[in-house]
Amino acid sequence: MWILFALCSAVCSAGVSFSLKRAVAHGGAVLSTVAFRAFAGVLLVVAVTALGAWRAPTPEYWRAVAMVMVPEVLGMLFLTLALRAGELSMVQPLSGLMPPLVMVGGVLFLGEVPSLPAAAGVALVTAGVYCIGLRPGASAMEPIRALARSRASWYMVASVSAWSLATLVHRVGVQAVGALPWAVTLALGSALGLAVALPFLAWKTGDAGLPDDTRPWARAVLLAGLAYALMQAGLQTAFGMAQAGYVAAVSSTSILIATMLGIVVLRERSAARTRAAGAVLVCGGAAMIAAFG
Repeated sequence: MWILFALCSAVCSAGVSFSLKRAVAHGGAVLSTVAFRAFAGVLLVVAVTALGAWRAPTPEYWRAVAMVMVPEVLGMLFLTLALRAGELSMVQPLSGLMPPLVMVGGVLFLGEVPSLPAAAGVALVTAGVYCIGLRPGASAMEPIRALARSRASWYMVASVSAWSLATLVHRVGVQAVGALPWAVTLALGSALGLAVALPFLAWKTGDAGLPDDTRPWARAVLLAGLAYALMQAGLQTAFGMAQAGYVAAVSSTSILIATMLGIVVLRERSAARTRAAGAVLVCGGAAMIAAFG
C-alpha cells in the first residue's frame, strides 16, 4: 500500500515543479516557494481539522521539528543557488544522489536494512535519475567532472545532502504525531523559515522577488500549493509504512514525471535518448523496490 502513496507523492511533486516553474517566470523563487508552501499548510490544517487527526505534541515531536527545519530550509536555498549559478542539465543529475544517501542514512541511524533486490532497485533509480538530467550530446561524466570546477554542482550536492538528512527525520516526526500533522509542520515551518530569509535576499540582491504580473503568478502558486499539500500527505503517509530509503527512491520518479510533462506540455524534446534510457532504469528500479521492499 505504501508504494501507492509514494507514487501519488511523486505525481504531485512533479506538479509542484511544473507549477513552480511557471510561478518563478513572474516572481522570485524564494517568495514563490514561501507562498505556495504557506497555502499548502493552510489546506493541510483544514484537512487535519476535518479528520480530527490532531495529536498532542510530544518531546519527540519537538526534537524532530528542531532537527528538520534547518536542513529543510537549507535544501531549498541551496537548490535556488544551484539553479542560479549553473545550468539545469549540470545540476539535475546530481539529485539522483538522494535515494542512496537516504538508504545509507536509514541503515546508520534508523536501523533500516534493505533487502539486496530492493537495494539494487534503489541503485537503478539513482542511475535513471542521473540519465534523465543529462544534456543532449554531452558526456555521461560531465556532471561529475563539473564538481571540480562548478559552484553550482556543489550547491546541488549541499541541497541533496540537506534534504536527505531532513528525509531521515520525517520518519521520527510521523511516528510522533502522525502523517498529516507532520505534513502541516513541514509546510508551515518551511514557509516561515524561508520567509525569514526574504529580507536578507532583498538586501543582498536589491529585489525581494515581487511578481511582475500578479494574476498568473497567483494561479501558479495556488496550483503548486495544492500539489504540495497532496504530495506531503502521500509522502509522510508512505514514510509511516515503509523504509525511508524505499520511499525516497520511489518518490524520485517525480523527476521522470516532470520530464514527461515538459515533453508533452512544454515541448522540451531535447535529450530524448538519455531520458528514455533513464525512464527505463527508474521504472525498473521502482518495480524492484515494490516487489522486494
